[in-house]
Amino acid sequence: MNFKGKTVKEAILKAVESLGVNEEELEIKVVQEPVRGILGIGQKDAQIEVSLKETTVAEMLDIEETVVIEENKVENESVAIKSGIKEEKIARATAFIKEIISQLGYTVEYFIREEQNFVIINIRGKNAGKLIGKRGETLYAIQYLVNIAANKKDEANLKFLIDIEDFRKKREKTLINLANKLARQVKESGNKVVLEPMNPLERKIIHTALQKFPDIDTSSEGEEGQRHIVISLKAQ
Repeated sequence: MNFKGKTVKEAILKAVESLGVNEEELEIKVVQEPVRGILGIGQKDAQIEVSLKETTVAEMLDIEETVVIEENKVENESVAIKSGIKEEKIARATAFIKEIISQLGYTVEYFIREEQNFVIINIRGKNAGKLIGKRGETLYAIQYLVNIAANKKDEANLKFLIDIEDFRKKREKTLINLANKLARQVKESGNKVVLEPMNPLERKIIHTALQKFPDIDTSSEGEEGQRHIVISLKAQ
C-alpha cells in the first residue's frame, strides 16, 4: 500500500495511523523523496510503499488458526459482547476496510453477516479479486488489520473474517479436490507427497478432507511460515 506526505516521516505516520500498527511492524520502501520545487512549481510529496513484516504475517496466521479452532465451539462467545459495543466494532471494522480499499483505488460493495462467533465481511466488485493475493495472502493481511482496528479500544474481542468474491469457498473446494487426487496418487504409488506451505486454515481443510481415507496419514511439518502437509500411507 502507498502513502504520501510532505516528508517521508509524515508519510510513515499516515501509514501507521491508517493501518493501526506500529512502525516496527512495517517494511517501508521510499518510492519518492519530497521535492520542494521553485515557487511551488514542481513540488512533489514524499511517497512510500509499505507491507507487513514476516513476523507480523505470522501473527496474522495465528488469527486464522484461532478462527479454525473456535469455529467448532458450540457456545457463542459474541453473545457476551453487548449489542452497542458489537455495533460499534462492526462500524469501526467497516470504516477501516473501506478506507484501505479506497486508498487502493477499488470500487467495491460490502456484504456483512454474522455467523457463529464471527462477523463475515464479503467484498465484491470489478477487479476485487486482485485484492486476494497469492494463496490469499493479501486477504489475510487485510483481515489481520481489520481485527486490530475493530478491537483496539477494549478487551472484548469480536472476530472478523474477510472474504473476497467467495474466495474461501472456492479455495476450500480446490483444496479438497487436490487432497483427494493426491491421496489416490499416494495409494497407487506408495510414495508420500509433500505439499507447498499453507496457512493453518488451509492445512485443516486438507487434514479434514483426508480423514475419510483409512489407509492415508497426514502430518504438518516445518517451521511456522513454512509449515506444509505430508500425505503418506499409514504404517501397517
